[in-house]
Amino acid sequence: MKINTYAGAGLLLIAFIVVVAAVVLSLGCADDGGTGVNESVDAGTLNDGMELSGQWDGSTVNASTGDFFSIRLEENPSTGYQWNLTTSDGIKIVEDKFEPPENEDVVGAPGFHVWTFRIMDNGTQQVDAIYKRPWENLTGEEETFSLVLEVEGEPVAPSDGNDGGYVYGTANVDNIQILVMESFPVQVSVQVSGFLPDGCTVIDEANITTAKTGNTFNVNIPTKRPKDAMCTQALVPFEIGVPLDVYGLEKGNYTVDVNGVQDSFELQTDNVLE
Repeated sequence: MKINTYAGAGLLLIAFIVVVAAVVLSLGCADDGGTGVNESVDAGTLNDGMELSGQWDGSTVNASTGDFFSIRLEENPSTGYQWNLTTSDGIKIVEDKFEPPENEDVVGAPGFHVWTFRIMDNGTQQVDAIYKRPWENLTGEEETFSLVLEVEGEPVAPSDGNDGGYVYGTANVDNIQILVMESFPVQVSVQVSGFLPDGCTVIDEANITTAKTGNTFNVNIPTKRPKDAMCTQALVPFEIGVPLDVYGLEKGNYTVDVNGVQDSFELQTDNVLE
């Protein structure tokens, strides 16, 4: 039987078009699967164990008590800039670390600051961070990060002295320096320096407390380290800034006590706007 070459070519062309269409459709499906983070942002749901990048800034998400999540923000300490992060009472920082750049030979290359959190209480919770040099005044132009969590579930009871595999202590403070900003109302912060006992211990920033009794600010700076971790036994210096709430105070002398180390400052006028 004689084969019609034109018909055969037509059949081959149709088969080729079908194959190309199938490939295009499969690639389309793969693209959809690769945008899971963006879809999660749109969906507004925070799942247990998720890591969030800076693109989540300004998001409001639904979450559950007991869940863990992390936030990963680019940071370049070599320039003096660092993230100052705070959380509401219902969110606990269980790990705080800096990841250096992959190529550490590149001078000035940024790394990443990574915090891991556990959601301890329900209701509206929040994480806020501002990227600035600790010794500089706020200008309103700083880069910021904010995340609001609408949390459901029963509150998580913290365990005694050990939560999520961490052991807590008190920072050994060597020196404090009180910084009074040239602004009105006056802003005051205390720059704290000291040494951590080993390579695993870090400042537990989420649980720093400041209480005012009379004319004295009592600042407690706690530490934490992973339980049963193998740590380098060498002192590690630290430095951290803690803002003091001085708005509305009358003029006068005030004392600041940070883990037993004291200094004082003076307000020349009542620190309140008329």
